[in-house]
Amino acid sequence: MRWIASLGLGAAFALGVTILLSDDAEAKKKKASTPKNKACVGTTIDGKKVNFTCKASEICCFDGLMATKNCVPKGQVCF
Repeated sequence: MRWIASLGLGAAFALGVTILLSDDAEAKKKKASTPKNKACVGTTIDGKKVNFTCKASEICCFDGLMATKNCVPKGQVCF
């Protein structure tokens, strides 16, 4: 019975040492930069896709009937 306990204790010790000596890959990664622009896609009434960009802090607005694209600040309404 003692050998089972010592085997479990040895495995736990080995696992603890492995965790302490392992490199932390997350700490070495570069921080992702926040995007300045975002890609927007709109579809016209005849099915054509229109691509345009807005700033990351804006909302993409597209009028499919008039095929007009617009970027408005967050909190405002698309017209």
